[in-house]
Amino acid sequence: MAKDLPPRENALFKRIIKCYENKQYKTGLKHARQILSNTKFHEHGETLAMMGLTLNCLGRKEEAYDNVKKGLRNNLQSHVCWHVFGLLQRSDKKYEEAIKCYRNALRWDKDNLQILRDLSLLQIQTRDLEGYKMTRHQLLMLRANQRAGWIGYAVSLHILGEYESALNVLTTFRKTQETNKGKPTDYEYSELLLYEASILIEAGKYKEALAHIATHQDSILDTQSWLEMAGDLLFKLGHYDDAILIYEKLISRNPENENFLDSYIRAHHPQSVDEQLDLCDKFREAYPKADTPILYALKHSTGERFERNLHRYFQKQLRKGVTPLFDITKHLLKDPAKMETIERTILQYYEYLEKNQKFTEDSEGTELPVAYLHVMLYLAQLYDYKNDFKLALYYIDRAIMHTPTYIDPYTIKSKIYKHAGNMTEAVTWMDEARTLDLADRYLNCKCAKYMLRAGMLKKAEETCAFFTREGQPAVENLNEMQCMWFLTESAKAYYRRKDWANTLKKCHEIEKHFVDIVEDQFDFHPYSMRKMTLRAYIGLLRLEDSIRAQDFYNQAAEIAIKTYLHLDEKPYEAINGHGTGNHDQISEKERKKLESKRRKAAAKKKQNQDPPKNDQKNKNTSGGANQNENENLPPPINGDELAKTEHPLDEAISFLDHLRYLSPDFAPTHNYAFQIYHRKGKLLLMIQSVLRALQHHPDDPAVLLHIPQLHTYVKTKSEVSGVAKEIVDAKMSELVPNGNIDQWMSSQQHRHSRSLTHTFMLSCARAYLYPETVEEERKRILNFDTTSSDLKSCIYVLEHLRAGKLSPSMPDIETFIACCRETYPQSTAFSPVPPEERSRDQVNS
Repeated sequence: MAKDLPPRENALFKRIIKCYENKQYKTGLKHARQILSNTKFHEHGETLAMMGLTLNCLGRKEEAYDNVKKGLRNNLQSHVCWHVFGLLQRSDKKYEEAIKCYRNALRWDKDNLQILRDLSLLQIQTRDLEGYKMTRHQLLMLRANQRAGWIGYAVSLHILGEYESALNVLTTFRKTQETNKGKPTDYEYSELLLYEASILIEAGKYKEALAHIATHQDSILDTQSWLEMAGDLLFKLGHYDDAILIYEKLISRNPENENFLDSYIRAHHPQSVDEQLDLCDKFREAYPKADTPILYALKHSTGERFERNLHRYFQKQLRKGVTPLFDITKHLLKDPAKMETIERTILQYYEYLEKNQKFTEDSEGTELPVAYLHVMLYLAQLYDYKNDFKLALYYIDRAIMHTPTYIDPYTIKSKIYKHAGNMTEAVTWMDEARTLDLADRYLNCKCAKYMLRAGMLKKAEETCAFFTREGQPAVENLNEMQCMWFLTESAKAYYRRKDWANTLKKCHEIEKHFVDIVEDQFDFHPYSMRKMTLRAYIGLLRLEDSIRAQDFYNQAAEIAIKTYLHLDEKPYEAINGHGTGNHDQISEKERKKLESKRRKAAAKKKQNQDPPKNDQKNKNTSGGANQNENENLPPPINGDELAKTEHPLDEAISFLDHLRYLSPDFAPTHNYAFQIYHRKGKLLLMIQSVLRALQHHPDDPAVLLHIPQLHTYVKTKSEVSGVAKEIVDAKMSELVPNGNIDQWMSSQQHRHSRSLTHTFMLSCARAYLYPETVEEERKRILNFDTTSSDLKSCIYVLEHLRAGKLSPSMPDIETFIACCRETYPQSTAFSPVPPEERSRDQVNS
């Protein structure tokens, strides 16, 4: 506190702090000016600091920093000034700088509780775990009678893996809670006991954990968690009879939980599949409405028993009209024998229902039309799964004719066209489904997603606008809501258009959302300590540490890296408002038209940035808070600036690092790592990327090109020596035995002779090693039998051919497209090459 102020000014200073805590910023500012108006205190450091903090809350950031820095210069030994400067840095998310300020504040007031609390929050936010432990220990020593001190210190020890110390702290604290009146019976104490048990389990002390929860069973109010924990511990300790009793209770509470049923059966140690199924039948009879027991039986049974269960389950679901029946039983189709049985059974149902309105000859009574409809839906999805799109479309068309007002046949038909590669037709039928129920948000989102995949960006935005905020552009509102699927699909759509600026803009918007998600955990640190939600809090910390392992981030990172790799080959030049930068592919007339559009867009943007004078006057007189809030908003992401980067590979690495450390199982991770490090000449990292690719995805076709590239680099450009050379030689001998790359490629060709993608990559590798064989390798691919290749493989090869791999001419590409079109006639990816693209190719040649 400001000890150097007289009583009147000191009282005003206290009011400033109170006003700040109560968010009465203007009143606090008034009191600060009263103190500073006195000539004796116009340079008072702590008042200037608090004035700056108040101005910062009003959005006047520059003035805030000026006042705080001026106050700090006037009183470098004030913990208040340093603390306020730290709060200012924290508001700007400069956590490392804020921590330095807090440490300086503690030099002058080492036992200040508020500064220590603020410091601990920043330390756990930045994962300075050792520092966090020390700070929480200091808080515990200062306030041993406060619960937060004990819990905070225990949590700090837990996340560092110091289980014994954490348990000792919790045990000591728990004893203080158990007074003469007996043990507490509230929810917070119950959570504390379960948290202690979770630490014992993590430490591998299963006996102690079981004894702990057994001793405190009466105090643990979360019965479900207690039962799950007890069952798991009893099973691990080999007390199977007791575990069986626990799992019976859990199944009675939730008979749809497959984990409970599986654990119950494993606890019996069945010697055969029949014993497993007998145990499962016990619960099927006890809970006839539950699906899990019979689905478990379908998963593990075979032969006649499987067929009996199949009839029992399918007839029940088809009578009820369960549309997701195919998705529920899709996992069974991985077994060819079961797939054949299911197909035969459903076809039998279809035949008998069409003729007699019965499932089988022996069925009693007749079935309702809903059963016949859902049999057709199942058949359509089954043949779609088998890539027999002709039959799939036949059955789905019959389903639509049967009940034209039912939505699901339209969505299924859309999915069939999507799997067949015809996104235009997929959009048509999904939009038809959407119009049948305009209030269905799911159908709206699904339709917009398909539109983005078909390249209809404007239509997708208009479709999403039905469910976004009125008066705000749909794209802005979806970005504000962190709608990841929309941003990801938009980035892919822009990438397919070769609109690099907007592609990078969307990718960086997704990156920003993940940064915001990490930042948003800040408020949960004190909340979780206060509410004692400790198990959930530990789960949150671990989730946040690996948040960028999410699939949405992986997809965005992949697109961004591909874009930066392209920009490394062909630097970006913005020639229109969207910045495609493809000068070679645009005629002079088109270029002039785009330049005109760009000038008009720039003029309109400038006009919008310069409002009329009256509006400006109203803005200036309307009050500071809202205006300053808008001024403090981060500037919008500029795609053109991102695409104009002079170091695209370094930008790509910023995305790649997260993939390498958090998503090593994501297939493209090590593929792109090799490409980047190959261009940067980082030999050891190139070898590491190839080894990790083989470890996680040994059948990735890209590896077949990377290993010959690596082999050539080592032979021609490697300048390593000493220990590094020994490592390189050892690893290369593992990758290419005896250094014979031709023999290695021959063995790989024999191994992957029936795979189009692998054969293509090996052809690219041979063309890379021996450029004179390009024509021969190109013919190998053009003559490859595509009838045994899936749609993704054909598209994969076509994209690489269009990108210039194996130096194909336009007739070569047309030949490959014609072959693929015979195999996949529905796919728009293999439509005939338009004349303008053919002529453009001739000009480029």
